[in-house]
Amino acid sequence: MKVKIYGAGSIGNHLAQASRRMGWEVAVVDPAAVALERMRKDIYPARYGAWDGSIELYRLGEEPVSGFDIIMLGTPPDVRIQLARNLISELPQAMLLEKPLCPPSCKGLPEFAQEAAKAGIVCFVGYDHAVSPSVGFVRKLLSKKTIGEILTLDVEFREHWGGIFKAHPWLDGPADTYLGFTSRGGGASGEHSHALHLWHVFARAAGLGGIHDADSELHFSDEDVRTHFDNVAAFTLWSHSGVMGRVVQDVVTSPTRKWARVQGDCGFIEWACGTPDGDIVRWRDRETETSKVFPKNRPDDFWMEMMHIKSILIGETRIEDSPIALSSGIAVMDVLHVAS
Repeated sequence: MKVKIYGAGSIGNHLAQASRRMGWEVAVVDPAAVALERMRKDIYPARYGAWDGSIELYRLGEEPVSGFDIIMLGTPPDVRIQLARNLISELPQAMLLEKPLCPPSCKGLPEFAQEAAKAGIVCFVGYDHAVSPSVGFVRKLLSKKTIGEILTLDVEFREHWGGIFKAHPWLDGPADTYLGFTSRGGGASGEHSHALHLWHVFARAAGLGGIHDADSELHFSDEDVRTHFDNVAAFTLWSHSGVMGRVVQDVVTSPTRKWARVQGDCGFIEWACGTPDGDIVRWRDRETETSKVFPKNRPDDFWMEMMHIKSILIGETRIEDSPIALSSGIAVMDVLHVAS
């Protein structure tokens, strides 16, 4: 397959390496020549051992048009939807849009969804944790009613974003990027919206119907007058079936806590991401408590995302069963739109 990736930043590098790991042809596009050079000389070889000379690099406006099976957008969220709409005319089989889909205004998102569907393009959103083996295992436990009737569901993504800026040493801090502005898709509510997404995914797997309603509280940082972002975002959510739970996302917690718990009337399931051993699932039914470790590293998350997309395109998996289908990203944006 042939892949075109927009954005040569951290995510663009991950997407390029994962695509090459699949044996796909890759072209990367960025408006800044310095970003392309940084990818070639610094980011990619530092992360993956050496530069892959088969990856083609293009300045925006000079890239090849059409002929690509998948187009991926690893751009900032405040330019992503308009760019995606512009690229529909190239008619790829699939498009992958990084998370969050867009700023909380959701400007252009309904139109993009309609236009992509009309063009027959299968669209995904980059909540890669949702296609990990550990999350797939939790979804299977939930679908089998392993812990009985679901009473409540909690998810937390609490991680100081110093790690983000460590991976982007060319940035001095939040003010240098969309991350410092909730209105542009940054802040805790946007950057760590994996938690909202996983709540939706787990609720659907349990037969609860996904997110139906939400209350929210955003706490905004006052440390830098040049920025305006929420550093803590808390949500109370209700599923379509009426089950209530919570989501907490922040950019201040250290050490990191990426965690979920589903409480049933005869047991529980807990999921933890990013431990030294990998992802861990622990569960208890009526009789026994068990745990299972899923070894992985960060590049594996993107590789598994590519494998999932391929399984959709070759017909092994239905898009209706995909936890990263565009509809799941829109469900997250519906919450963020109201919260902002």
